[in-house]
This record gives sequence, structure tokens and C-alpha cells, in this order.
Amino acid sequence: MKLKKQWSMFLAVVMIFGVALTACGTKDETQTVGEAGQQTEQNSESAYEGEKVLDYYLSSEPQTLDPQQMWGQPDIQVENMFMEGLMRFGKDDSSLEPGVAKGYTYDEATNTYTFELREDAKWADGTPITADDFFFAWRLAVDTSGAYSFLIADYIEGAADYAAYDKAAFLTEKDASFTNLSEEDQAARIEAMTEEELNAFQAKKDELWSNVKAVAEGNNIIITLAVPAPYFPNLTAFAVYAPVKEEFYNEQNAASKYGIEAEGLLANGPWKIAEWVHKDYFKLVKNENYWNKDNINIDVINMKIVNDVETRTNLLKTGALDGSAIQSKDVPDFEDMATLEQLNLQAMINRSDFSIFYIDFNHFDNPITQNANIRKALMYAMDRTSFVEKINIGDEPALAIIPEAFPGLEKTFREENGIELFEDNNKEKAKEYLAAGLKELGMSELPTLDLLIGDGDIDQKVAEKFQADWKEIGINVNLVPLPWAERLTRLQNGDFGMSASGWGPDYPDAMTFLELFESVNPNNNGKYNNPEYDKLIQAAKQEKDAATRIQYLYDAEKIVIEDAVIAPMYYRNVHFTFKNYVTGVVIRGVGATTDFYWTDIDMNAKNAEKQQ
Repeated sequence: MKLKKQWSMFLAVVMIFGVALTACGTKDETQTVGEAGQQTEQNSESAYEGEKVLDYYLSSEPQTLDPQQMWGQPDIQVENMFMEGLMRFGKDDSSLEPGVAKGYTYDEATNTYTFELREDAKWADGTPITADDFFFAWRLAVDTSGAYSFLIADYIEGAADYAAYDKAAFLTEKDASFTNLSEEDQAARIEAMTEEELNAFQAKKDELWSNVKAVAEGNNIIITLAVPAPYFPNLTAFAVYAPVKEEFYNEQNAASKYGIEAEGLLANGPWKIAEWVHKDYFKLVKNENYWNKDNINIDVINMKIVNDVETRTNLLKTGALDGSAIQSKDVPDFEDMATLEQLNLQAMINRSDFSIFYIDFNHFDNPITQNANIRKALMYAMDRTSFVEKINIGDEPALAIIPEAFPGLEKTFREENGIELFEDNNKEKAKEYLAAGLKELGMSELPTLDLLIGDGDIDQKVAEKFQADWKEIGINVNLVPLPWAERLTRLQNGDFGMSASGWGPDYPDAMTFLELFESVNPNNNGKYNNPEYDKLIQAAKQEKDAATRIQYLYDAEKIVIEDAVIAPMYYRNVHFTFKNYVTGVVIRGVGATTDFYWTDIDMNAKNAEKQQ
């Protein structure tokens, strides 16, 4: 996805391009205008002494705010405000800021990272954050098979052995005939484990955990990696690596509140969650026990849950929100200087957020979507070019997996592995694949296929476009709109044939996209299973030579397209605008999209506007 170059130089918001990440040799491009900390109140008649309140929104109700279990962008957006790991994501897509750790050092000879914990890091209840809080959280993530637990199991030495040893493995060691039982009988045998067996199993798990190379020495956490991963420090800024206070977890989990109610959340980040009215709003207040509280300017963040884009735009226009993303069809209106002046808005921000949106297929128990020719028919029938020209204006057609602006070895990944890996809108080829698929299935035509989509207005418009494309070649698709949390649950349970899905990067390396389709990846919802593909991903994870490693990733991406593992739709460019009295907002492509860590607000100007 080519980033737009028509950026305004008048933005009072931090705008981060992040074209060149760690792997690229070119210079990072960063636009900063009206930096946080530069008080605009100097132009006001009097200094403001009350609370600084930011009014913003969240696009959907989070599925969970348990850092070790969360998966979606709404969840991660909120987590970034009330939690903090060893490191924080910085002001651009490749940089990091100190978090609970003051910093880190790396020993290449032993592939070991040492993070120095700060002594003034505390939980919101005033108790100190310790190395044990991190170790408890990481073990919890693996024990509960969290969606991102692989970021721990695959990277920390010894963690993979711990993750692989389950009750089935224990019973197999005890009695080899266990493997001869049916799945139903195995489940019954596990359920019937005696107290003695459970204790023996737990003792074995404790032994395996003691071999995991994440240890505390004084005020340091020392982590030895199982694989070469120069981006590992970026992982420590991600939610799954956040700490958990064991005592609090046990209390709230027993009360069935942990991660799903305001009282079931203990913050260690810049803000804490004071109120969570489900499907309505969040209220976050500054965490007075946060180590860097003196540099956090916003006292209160009100986040209204608004999944309808038209409603969100109207809230921005009426002053109920201090900023918002702008949908594609409204971009021309918000590029008009007269509109911006009338609404007291800054010039619009446009950038890639490095996300790809696609159709996810069931590869394990749906005969139709398991058929490669049917998947290819669906993929080739889609007219992405007219879609981004008429509906999602400003986005880019996705004719590969890795977004165009994302880094490869020396250039962008797309420049190195081909801009287009298949042809857009080839209805004739789609019909050929459909005919071949029908023959293999012994059918004259396909039954109507269900496609899970979001329940927002934009989700419907996107799906209707491709629904019409598929109808042109004789495939009828029924749209099934679902709330965010329900759709995620169905995806995670494999309860779908086709689903509109999306993925954004968790760290600045192409592996963040491609490991998604590895058979053992918890986020491989369609359960695609290809030993050749798995071999490439594992080889890339083990390879130290950068050129050899990137070639494995090139080859892996081509397999995803050749097998039509998913049907790519588009790469997203996002558009944001904020009120003139807001400064220091960071918009990035890696991690939480919108970050208010450096944000400030001129409350005199905000209040004056509301009185007009």
C-alpha cells in the first residue's frame, strides 16, 4: 500500500508514517506538529486549573480486557491505555519507549535480553510491580492457550516444551494405550483424572516451567530466546506480555469478573478504568500511581462505544467527540478547508495502518470451502479496483498478503516479492475454477454460502460489493451480520464457513502476518494445515541469515496465494481528524492505532467552543 504524500503541514497531531521499520535501510518519516506538552493555553485569557477531559470513541465493545486473552483491535486499544509491559510502543511504528523496564541490553552470543525493571513501577493499588508478576502472566497465557500465547511459547527458550505438555501427554506417558482411545474417550479419561494424577501432572508442569529461560536476577528480568528474533523487544510491548498480579487475578477470576468488568481490572499503565458500561462507554482516569504520571496530560478519557460510522461522524460534527476516524466517502468533505474551519478541525491525517482485510475460509469441516478451486473462484471473482474507487475510496486493492508499505529486507516487502501475486477481477478464470470445483464436489451448483460480517454500516457496504461480484459467476452468498465479540467467538470456535476478517501487525516484521497461517497458530481460525508451509515458517524463525530468512517468507506468502488460503480484499488507509485544541495524538500501524500517551488538550478552547 503506497502511503499518500499529500500530508498537511498544519496538523496539531503527531502523525507517524513508519514506512521504514527496523528492517529497512531508508530513513523514517515522521510528521510532528503541535507536540504534546506545548500548551496552547498560552493563547487563552487565563490558565485552566480543572481536569483535562478527552472525549473519544471505541468502534466496538471489546471481547475481553484480559491482556493474555485479547485478540481484537478494540480490546488492544483500551489495553494500551490502562496496561503497560516491559516496553511501550513509541511515536513511530519501529520505535519503543521505556515501560515497566527502564530499558534493555542484548547479548548476541547467548541470544539473551536483559530488561532492568524500574523501582518506582507500581500497580494502581500502590503495590510494586515485580518480575513474578510478569512470569505469572506469561505462564497464565500459555496455560490458558491465549490467542497470542504463541508469542511466548515460540520465542522464549523452554516455553515450547512447557506449552506442549498437556494432560493428554501426561496420560500417554503413564499408559501408551491412551493414544488408541477415541477423542471422546480421551476427553472422558482426562476428565476422570484422579487427585493423585492431577498432582503429578502439576508437578511435571512446574518442573518444565522451571526450565523456561525467563528468570529474575536482582532488579533484572533475563530472557533467553529459542530463535533469532531481533524484533523481540517489540513483543514485550504487546498485550500478552503485560504483567498480572496473581492475588488480584485469583480473587477476580473466582468472582467471574476478571477482564470483563471495571472492578475486575487492575491497571499499571497511564490510566485506570473507572467505569465500563457495556456496549455504551468507558471512563478512564489518570492512574496516580503510574511511574510517569507527571508527563501524562489527560486526566479523564471518555470513550463512547459507537460502531455506526455515520453516528460517529455526526458526534464529531456536533462537538461530542474531540476527534474521529473519517470514513472513505466523507474524505472529500473533510478535506475542504471551509468544512474544517467551520467545525474547528485540523487538516486530515491519511496513512496506511498496515492492515489487510480478507475473506477467511473454513479449511477443516466445510466441504465447499475446503475445496481449493471454489476458494480460487471466490478470490478471482472479486473486483477490488472498483471497490476502492467507489466504496472504500483511498484504500488499496490487496493482491497479496503483506501490505505495500511494510518492510522487507532492503526495500518494502511488496517491492521485493512482487506488487501483485494474482490478477484482480478475472471473472472468466473464476468461472473456470468454479466449474472445476463443482465437478470435484459432484454438484451442478453451489448452495447459498453464509458470510459472517460485522454489524456496522460500513461492514454491510463492503460485503454487498463482493456479494454482487460472486453472484456474477453464479455463487450466491448470504450476509450474516454479528457484533464484534460474537463474531470473534464464532471465528475462534471454528463456527463459520466464510468470514470477513482483518489483520494488522503486532510487531514490525512480515512474520506477524505469515505465521497466522501456520497450522499450530491459535489465530489460524480456518485451521489451514500445510506441512510445506509450516516448514517454511519454522525455517524462517530459526534462520540467522537475513537474506535466507526473507526468502522463506517470500515463498510462504506465495503459498498462501497459490492455495487461496484466504481471499484478500483490500489494504486499509486510515483518515483521522481532531479538534484544533487537541495536540500530541499518535496514529500508528503497529500496536494500538490511536495513542494518547503524549496528548494534551486546551480545555479553555474546548469549553469556549461548547458555549458557542
